[in-house]
Amino acid sequence: MFGMSDPLVGFWLPLVFFCLAIGFWLTDRKDPRKNLAKPVLVLSIALVVIFGTSTRGEDTSETALLAVFLHMLIPVAFMAIGTLIATFSGPSPVGPLPRGLRPMGFAMAFSGLLWIAWMLISEPPSAIANGIGQTIWGAWVDTFLSVLILIAALAGAFCVMMGDERHKEALTLGALTIAGGAMFYEIMQNGSEGLSASGWHSIHWEQLMFLIGGLLGMVAAGISFIALVYMAEKRAPDPDVVPPLSEEEKSVVEAVLRSNLSLLEGEE
Repeated sequence: MFGMSDPLVGFWLPLVFFCLAIGFWLTDRKDPRKNLAKPVLVLSIALVVIFGTSTRGEDTSETALLAVFLHMLIPVAFMAIGTLIATFSGPSPVGPLPRGLRPMGFAMAFSGLLWIAWMLISEPPSAIANGIGQTIWGAWVDTFLSVLILIAALAGAFCVMMGDERHKEALTLGALTIAGGAMFYEIMQNGSEGLSASGWHSIHWEQLMFLIGGLLGMVAAGISFIALVYMAEKRAPDPDVVPPLSEEEKSVVEAVLRSNLSLLEGEE
């Protein structure tokens, strides 16, 4: 009745298994269900990979979302891991990694960006070239480049303002900003392989605004929740003053302490 092309089997079922794996992992150490965490997690990943290889851009939104996730996983992982390596292998007192790994971290970060550039100039697979898959993929690339330019530019300016001869870091972030800006300008001016410039304009002004609105909504919801918790804590009554121990309670505590001290002296 159901096959791997059905989102219920290839998308939602692995998501359920992933949540179950987290639940098994959070159980008590002696609970036998804790041993099921790894097998269930492996099963979830296997279903995602098998299902992702058969996705098509004209399929449902679940398959398109999964296809975009699988295509962006490797370059984003390269950039994230490279950034962490460059951060924790630098001249930081909390950096557990040797300083010699820092150039490799920068190289990994730039390789992730180059990977995305290569995907834009090469012929895209059907999963991200047609239908809703193309829209989701374009929205992700547009959002990624916009956030990259903003964060890299702000971080580079911060390095310059901090001083302390952070020229290499500032130049690296500046190069990252220029590279991201050049890619953004290219797709908006000339389009990419399989998607014209007008298509990118449509995605930018429709999907990106939708994502920004959702992000602002989540931030506003978080701020509102924190404000409500603060108001509740502020209006909460002061805790009652705990009365001192009675004479009977003092005698019980003294007896317990004396018995424990006598046991310790006996062991010595």
